[in-house]
This record gives sequence, C-alpha cells and structure tokens, in this order.
Amino acid sequence: MDIENGYYLVRFMNKADYDCILLQGPWIIFGQYLTVQPWTKSFSPSQPYPSMVLAWIWLPSLPGFLFRRQIMEAIGGLIDKVVKLNFQTDNRSRGHFVCLVMFLNLEKPLVS
Repeated sequence: MDIENGYYLVRFMNKADYDCILLQGPWIIFGQYLTVQPWTKSFSPSQPYPSMVLAWIWLPSLPGFLFRRQIMEAIGGLIDKVVKLNFQTDNRSRGHFVCLVMFLNLEKPLVS
C-alpha cells in the first residue's frame, strides 16, 4: 500500500517470506536502493527519511582467525545489535569477507 512521502506498507502472510525480505538483500529496484525495515509504533510517514535503517556492513580481507561468530558479533556490537551474519569464504571468487546486517540509528553519529 502506498502511504505517503515515498513510503509503502507491505504485509506478509508467511513468516518465511517476511524474514527473507527483511534479512536478505540489499534490494535494488530500477537502480534505486530499497530500504526495508519492520513497522514500529513510532514510525511517522510524514518524516522525510527514516531515523532507523537496516544496513549491510561489509568487512573485506579479514584474516582467517577472525572468522568466528563470537568475534564478528563483538565487532558489530561496537556499532549496534547484529541482526544477521553472512560469512563468504570462497577464496576463488571474492576472497574472505563477512557481511553484518544491523539496525543503524541515523540520528546518532556513525562509527567509523
């Protein structure tokens, strides 16, 4: 449903579909990045932009000893709560890297 200000409301009947859309991605439609986030009571469609976004953070070229879930969650925890970890360990195609899916509060300063 198109609500206003370029926001859309989507309802899923299937939890697996909801999880797929929320945690897979990132989503690009017609060359535009699509920001997907769960509905909250504090959301206002009159805001010109969301204050909280679900973001993918890519950590490339990591040494092998860092490829541990606990270590990656600790690194992500320096920014905020980690929602999902995605390990890519295929050396032949892209090398070692980790993607962290996190909620970022855009009203707080970004952590470098």
